[in-house]
Amino acid sequence: MDVDETQKKLATWAQDPSFRFDDIYNFMCYPEWLNRAYRSVKSNSGSATAGIDGRTLEDFEEDLGENLRNLSGELKAESFDPEPVRRTYIPKGDGRKRPLGIPTIKDRIVQEALRMLLEPIYEQDFSDYSFGFRPNRRTQDAIEAAKISSHTHNKMWVLDADIKGFFDNVDHRTLEQIIQNRITQKKVRRLIWLFLKAGIMEDGTFQHSMLGTPQGGIVSPLLANVYLNELDQWVKQWTDLSQTESNRRRRRGKGNWTHVRYADDFLMLTNGTRERAEKMKERVADFLDEELNLTLSDKKTELVHVEDGVDFLGYRIQKKQGTVRKQVTKEAREDIRAKVKTATNGETDVSVRSKIMALNAVIRGWANYYKYASNAGKVFNDLDHFVWDKLTDWLGRKYKMSVAQVCERKLDCEHPLTINGATLTRVSGMGDRYTQSHTNKPKVYLNNQENEREKLPDDNPWLGNQESRDQDKRWKALERDEWECQDCGTPLKEGNAEVHHIRMYRGYSSPKGADRLENLVSLCRECHLKRDMSRTYAN
Repeated sequence: MDVDETQKKLATWAQDPSFRFDDIYNFMCYPEWLNRAYRSVKSNSGSATAGIDGRTLEDFEEDLGENLRNLSGELKAESFDPEPVRRTYIPKGDGRKRPLGIPTIKDRIVQEALRMLLEPIYEQDFSDYSFGFRPNRRTQDAIEAAKISSHTHNKMWVLDADIKGFFDNVDHRTLEQIIQNRITQKKVRRLIWLFLKAGIMEDGTFQHSMLGTPQGGIVSPLLANVYLNELDQWVKQWTDLSQTESNRRRRRGKGNWTHVRYADDFLMLTNGTRERAEKMKERVADFLDEELNLTLSDKKTELVHVEDGVDFLGYRIQKKQGTVRKQVTKEAREDIRAKVKTATNGETDVSVRSKIMALNAVIRGWANYYKYASNAGKVFNDLDHFVWDKLTDWLGRKYKMSVAQVCERKLDCEHPLTINGATLTRVSGMGDRYTQSHTNKPKVYLNNQENEREKLPDDNPWLGNQESRDQDKRWKALERDEWECQDCGTPLKEGNAEVHHIRMYRGYSSPKGADRLENLVSLCRECHLKRDMSRTYAN
């Protein structure tokens, strides 16, 4: 079975809006399909985290071939029953915590297989002005769409809307009805229903899932977009107008609208009056309430003038003297500083090299996201000074000496800061212009283009404070191997550096034995996958 060709067929059929899918469930049962799903789960940065069963991806890989065959058998027999997700919490920038549901490894693979089945279909239905959690679409596309709309279409009033507790309040019956309009095969819908109703396990207590899609579930973002696509299609009666109708509305003073949505955060912009904008706010609220059983957040939904500025996805979009600018928000600047402080206020009994590499990952990811801001130059320069000061202060505490002594005795170089062969990233000069088209993107799955997914800065980046000695062995293995793949010779960086267990965990009486340095070898991601696959088929 060719997975790519099958997805292309699904997308081709889906171009006909009247087409109904009544015989697609079996695709998920094929070994090739599940193997692709497993590899996708493995490539995810959170793949090592266990669900409520305590099994890690490494546990699943000990008998990968047999486990995938058993999973295929369960799906064929319709005996697959997902486990509740393990509830955990990750800190947000404002000090609050965001709930996250962690499915078991087996459930993640099936969710990914389900996403691979549904996405080619629904991508043909989704609006061009929906950007969140979709292949080949980025946050910057949404921000640029809002910026350009404010400028070229002279939109002055902005309805900045946010749906109250969206992911926790998706109505399961309403979602079922929406899906049934496209997917008529009961087997597929039953599997979706099982995931929605799997429940939550927190501190040993089970909670039923009455509403919502579990945050952390692989298929949840897609289901969320399926749900809110109803809003996107409803809005088209004001946004997808002919030039004749658009001119007629403008002459009558009604104004025209554009719409930009990223997940549950969306903007509606108009060149009409404030009164018209207020009326639209009421219409949107009524539609969400009556058709989707959702509520606009009074706290986060507001009507603003574009000259006063609106915050959208971490950027502030504001029109001044005829020019629309997008700048890093004050909250975003405070957030990255707080993360750096957290990293450098912690314990000093950790590797300097790992501390710097962890800091680099965080500030580089943050800078890559905000590099398109008009004030990126100044913000990045200030951040460089801040990180340098905080890191040298941490080094001073680690070595019990002054910053001046650290610079004189420990550093290989002050600017850029280099110590023990590790160099602190400087983000000054990373500013850039966003030149990609935010609209008219080709429909995915219909051609041979690679479908890429945006990787956003981690909500809870690892900053080295909780580093264990077992983790330290990973760095030691990489340093021993001189940060080079031992199979193909490729130079390794944080993004592609992986450590392979030569002898599997099950060959040892304890994990500590498996984690001995002599049992570890440094590999790039591609070579690591090849070794795992060869091990699987050998068994």
